[in-house]
Amino acid sequence: MGSFRIGVDIGGTFTDVAVLDESSGNIAVAKVPTTPSDFVKGFLAGVRRASVPAEATSCIIHGTTVATNAVIQRSLPVTAFLATEGFQDMLEIMRGNRSMAGLYDIRWKKPSPLIPRRLRFGINERVDCTGKVVKNLDMDQAREVIRELKSLGVQAVAICFLFSNVNPSHERAVAKLVSELLPEVVVSLSSEVDPEIREYERMSTTAIDAAVKPIVGDYVRRLETALSKEGFVSPLMIMKSSGGMLSSKLVLDIPIHTIESGPAGGVIGATNLAGAHGGNLIIIDMGGTTFKVSLIEGGKPRLKNGGEIEWGIPYRIPMVDLSEIGTGGGSIAWIDRSGTLRVGPQSAGADPGPVCYGLGGTRPTFTDANLILGRLDPDSFLGGEMKLNKEIARKEIEKQIADPLGLDVVEAASGIIRIAESNMLGSMRISSVERGYDPRDFVTVAYGGAGPLVAANLARELGSPSAVIPPHPGIFSAIGMLYSDIRLDVSGTYMGPLKTIRMDSLSDAFDRLERQAASTLSRSYDGKVVFSRTADIRYVGQNHEVTTPVPSGALTEESRATIVENFNKEHWRYYGHFKPNEPTEMQTLRVAAIGTTAMPRRKKIERSGDIDRAFKGRRAVFFEEANGFLATTVFERGKLGAGARIAGPAVIEEMDSTIIIHPKQAASVNAFGDVVIKVK
Repeated sequence: MGSFRIGVDIGGTFTDVAVLDESSGNIAVAKVPTTPSDFVKGFLAGVRRASVPAEATSCIIHGTTVATNAVIQRSLPVTAFLATEGFQDMLEIMRGNRSMAGLYDIRWKKPSPLIPRRLRFGINERVDCTGKVVKNLDMDQAREVIRELKSLGVQAVAICFLFSNVNPSHERAVAKLVSELLPEVVVSLSSEVDPEIREYERMSTTAIDAAVKPIVGDYVRRLETALSKEGFVSPLMIMKSSGGMLSSKLVLDIPIHTIESGPAGGVIGATNLAGAHGGNLIIIDMGGTTFKVSLIEGGKPRLKNGGEIEWGIPYRIPMVDLSEIGTGGGSIAWIDRSGTLRVGPQSAGADPGPVCYGLGGTRPTFTDANLILGRLDPDSFLGGEMKLNKEIARKEIEKQIADPLGLDVVEAASGIIRIAESNMLGSMRISSVERGYDPRDFVTVAYGGAGPLVAANLARELGSPSAVIPPHPGIFSAIGMLYSDIRLDVSGTYMGPLKTIRMDSLSDAFDRLERQAASTLSRSYDGKVVFSRTADIRYVGQNHEVTTPVPSGALTEESRATIVENFNKEHWRYYGHFKPNEPTEMQTLRVAAIGTTAMPRRKKIERSGDIDRAFKGRRAVFFEEANGFLATTVFERGKLGAGARIAGPAVIEEMDSTIIIHPKQAASVNAFGDVVIKVK
């Protein structure tokens, strides 16, 4: 019996499972509805559907949205926040600048803090910016506060003291008190979660981590118990936002690293395609609830050091650089007070889902519109396992959209598609053109259940030369997890002018971070570890830093020159200019400890290019450029061979997705089974 590796991605509508046979390289997939009431049930249903022998499974890799959902929905446990006396309200004060989302909105309001005022407390202590203790920690007062936490029923505590990123001794002392007086309560320390400058971001990140820690912990433990009952003894690995995986035990230490867990898997999977498609990719991931965009440049994904929740609550963790909008297959079409047709960000999700699912949904969605326009086959959805009801979809679009706007049903459905695509195109332009990239140099790669429906048209409108649809696009994030390495990210404050920093001191600081990362990884991994170094550097007086590659090994004066050169290159890449004679300063050191795993190779398909056996028939499909329905050829993707060529208009169907090829476009199938659409 062979050995199997399983990837599981829980999305807003479906739970996807990909299974790699490590001996043959074959990948099998399964797709089941997500179970929002208890994600464990959907996880197990997907694994059972995949029919994987438990005793032969070497690894289970999971992308989870549990932390993200908990924060967005504010379904959080009672969490307390302890800060230096006088600073406990920084969570509510936030930053003075308004987010872009509310810049021109006169009704915009700051999001409410995750931890309310009654659960925020000041502790008598003070450390200065050099780490020197200015005011000793008042242990008696700290004990009184912790006793009060018990009476409030607190389940988690976030501790963030001023300049604890330089001297964490007071944080650790209070954490020890909490563990002694409230042993059942979980604790997050800012000096461990986010040991970097800028107090508000550090506080916000620590508060989020503490708030999700009981939820993620409970979920992971229940999942491990359920898998054990199913006979699985292989380790459970969790995808991190940075695109690596980590053992469930280590993830529970700092669960905020799972905030963008699932989408990161898709980016890693797309990175694996880069070599075959020129190295530069614009990635679009359209699932049931969201549309995400990311860039791969020179075969490497772009990373960033944080994001925001609700346009104002920041979190700071290493993560794949994704932009996200609320446009997905389940996005609801609606008419606003001015009589304008809108699509999203509200989504029908998995429960009740689009109207055509027949599961109780009453509001028309992007999926319903595609069904009306003939782009989806009501009898072939999910390989025929799920029948779609076209009549009730038509009825609701007519009642809620067409009649109020004075349109017929087809015009209304076409309008829904055009508005949704306009939203998506705007997001793609922000991630490419507005960052100085020329889309003509990037191939569009589309996945997610709904991504292939819009890929060809979006690529054409953006100016990308072609759109690539990998095999099993609706399950691609789960497949991408199979290609991930073990990864642990650590960081630390290290401030000073780059021109005068001692290179031996800088080497020692990086060495300490590498030893810290290696020691942590050794708790669950005993293989080879490779380190990647970066540093956050800025011109003196700048407000934001640029993460810059740093050479490995002992650093010398030659290394200093290399770091400066790297910084100038990165600054030019981000901002389109650099000033080689301007003084620079260093802020933060970062180390990624990577445990390399045996990567599966993409398997070539063996079928020939004859398309006759893939022919399923013809049906009428609406295309905007034709201003009407066209007789369109329909193919079964699983029967298309390498070298197959298809002229548009055409539809290519598979179990988890549908590809639309527009008139005057042409598609071909490469050796790995990718469908490549020339969009011009």
